[in-house]
Amino acid sequence: MSPHRILATTALVTLISVSGVALPYPILAPLFLEIAHPVSQFAGLPTKLLLGAVLAIYPLGILAGSNVIGAWSDRHGRRLILLWTMAGSALGYALSAWAISEGDFLLFAISRFLTGLCEGNLSVARAIASDLHPRIDRTRAFSLLSATTYAGYLVGPLLGGLLLPLGASMAFIAAAVACGLAVGVIAIALPADKPTSASTQAEHSHSLALLRHPKIRAFFGLYLMLMLSVNGFYEFYPVWLVEQRHFSSIEIAWATVLLTSIMILVATLLNMKLKRRLGLARAGIVGMTLFSLPLMLLPLSQGQYVLPFVLMGAGIALYNAMLPSYLAERGGAYSQGILMGLMATTFFLGNVLMALAGSALAIWDTRLVLSLSGVLGMVATLQFAHHHFRRMTWPEPEPQTTTEKEIASGL
Repeated sequence: MSPHRILATTALVTLISVSGVALPYPILAPLFLEIAHPVSQFAGLPTKLLLGAVLAIYPLGILAGSNVIGAWSDRHGRRLILLWTMAGSALGYALSAWAISEGDFLLFAISRFLTGLCEGNLSVARAIASDLHPRIDRTRAFSLLSATTYAGYLVGPLLGGLLLPLGASMAFIAAAVACGLAVGVIAIALPADKPTSASTQAEHSHSLALLRHPKIRAFFGLYLMLMLSVNGFYEFYPVWLVEQRHFSSIEIAWATVLLTSIMILVATLLNMKLKRRLGLARAGIVGMTLFSLPLMLLPLSQGQYVLPFVLMGAGIALYNAMLPSYLAERGGAYSQGILMGLMATTFFLGNVLMALAGSALAIWDTRLVLSLSGVLGMVATLQFAHHHFRRMTWPEPEPQTTTEKEIASGL
């Protein structure tokens, strides 16, 4: 099959999947903080703590799943693992809808964890995109895949906000249908592939096993701080908008549309130009800075979010293409599934940690969460620059031939 057709199919699956993932985003904050839905009540605990628990338990499931799903795709093939995990996601969302209709917080939390276990499969989509190099430039493939991811985060929250008046469970039903459609697309359009033949595969049964290697561990440390930063923003900017601007779910959805529209434009129109002009490392540093500085200053904006969201959206689009390409090129002789699985695992570890710590800080002031997130992002930026330019921790690899790449990819 043509590599462009494989990439297009993977992008379509990603779009459908992420739209389902993002559907509940504008619903959870109003559901817990304004509507006082029965699912937001449990054991007399503060609703902000319950919201933090719900925000944390879903990525906790993804954390557990992404740690092994990438490695499984190396051993058993990308298509098979993607097919089964997407079917599991559809079942998980259906269970979440049932929990909301019953007003059962514990069942809702369990269903979110089970859904998260299967949603760790986004690392498989990234691995497929990386495997296509050099037939399709890796950064270009990551940029296009990221653009479809952002489109999912645009479509999903918008639909979620529109569906809330019909009942909170409707968003989760729609997410289950979206993931069911993705299963059909995978079964019909994505070709069967061979397990990766990399010699390092057997010694790494899960992504976190890579941390025994100092160079990978150094990247993990700074990337974890960046992921704490971005998750602090994503998880708590809806709460900040509710508190500072009294936004409804529809208004939160439109703020998300602004953010993701900028991300799509930068990913499709500017990423490759900036890579050619600046190189992967410098372009990544620019992206990390564009995201972190406005976030650090956002609490001082008195609720004005348009310009900060534009700058942060551009920054996210840049580093989301450059850093995976950088790790794929300089991550050593490791399979792309396990490398992309490590990045996904790190993202969701940051998600869990920030949901827990942020919910505690938000009891005092949500602005503290956003400021701390910006500081962590700037520390990660400085660390990456130090490792790349001063310590040269990750040396540039020897170029591989097209034949070697095709053997390594298993496609």
